[in-house]
Amino acid sequence: MHLDDKTTRLRSILQAHGRVAVAFSGGTDSSLLAKCALDTLGAGNVLLLFGESALLPSREIDRAIHWSSRNGYPRGVAMVRLEVHPLRWKEFVVNAEDRCYSCKFRLYSLFREQLEKHGVSVLLDGTNTDDLKSHRPGLRAIHQLGVQTPLVQAGFDKADVRQLSQQLGLTDWDQPSASCLATRIPCGMPITVERLRQIEQWEEELRRFGFVGCRVRLENETGSRVCIQLRAADFASFSMHTHRPAMVRFFHNHGVDTVLLDLVGR
Repeated sequence: MHLDDKTTRLRSILQAHGRVAVAFSGGTDSSLLAKCALDTLGAGNVLLLFGESALLPSREIDRAIHWSSRNGYPRGVAMVRLEVHPLRWKEFVVNAEDRCYSCKFRLYSLFREQLEKHGVSVLLDGTNTDDLKSHRPGLRAIHQLGVQTPLVQAGFDKADVRQLSQQLGLTDWDQPSASCLATRIPCGMPITVERLRQIEQWEEELRRFGFVGCRVRLENETGSRVCIQLRAADFASFSMHTHRPAMVRFFHNHGVDTVLLDLVGR
């Protein structure tokens, strides 16, 4: 199906809902969904729900809360910012295999509580068809809670999302896919605020060296061994990077003895 046909179908799906809430992260998928909902239904019929927590880098929080002004809505768009505290959830901090499911179920349950307060009957999520091809425990929570996924219904894959986002002039149409900081902590290793902030600091430093969208994964409990995951496009420049000794020195100065590189990338 051509992108124009998918876009027409997406707008038709949104029009049928009338008034919607969008589970909003500021990422590419939820940004496109928000943009199409706003353009189709009008700002008065769209509510953005943003869960702010220790799982998100401060850069991503800032991007989400200032999304409307950066994307052509100077008067702003209705957004409810919910403070979420996953580190108080015992089933989350133990970091079992179903961590993402329990987190998504809790978060979207909080979002659903906002619907009646704001006269909205449906909650939308930015899942696309490529997401269905990988193991994503959070999708089970989405289905259980009756959350709608219009991008899937309209047949959008990730490439479609980026292409339409660029056409519509969204500022972050090409930003790397993001996930919460807890995904860098191996299952079974407890999630703590100290580990989350350390990972954020490491990734922010690599960003300063020009490696946007990289991830730094913990490899042991003490944090003395880490593994860097780069985007495929960055491998060549990383291998020749004149600042590599400085990067290694940065990690050593922060208690990391061994810095590994994941050859699969992300």
